[in-house]
Amino acid sequence: MEEAQVKRAIMARAAETWVLASAEKLNATSAYVIAPCTEVSGLIVDDAVPQADTAAFERLGLAIVRG
Repeated sequence: MEEAQVKRAIMARAAETWVLASAEKLNATSAYVIAPCTEVSGLIVDDAVPQADTAAFERLGLAIVRG
């Protein structure tokens, strides 16, 4: 829980927030919510993440960077 609070504090002070997500973590659940997707600028994912897995995030307006 402390880690989630630290991440929220960092996000509150950042101009933009980007999430680095591996294929394994992208659709995983967590015990804590750091922030809603509406507070995230975009996702950075590796090439192994299928387009279908990022489509919902794109519909929410998040930028997707692959690489």
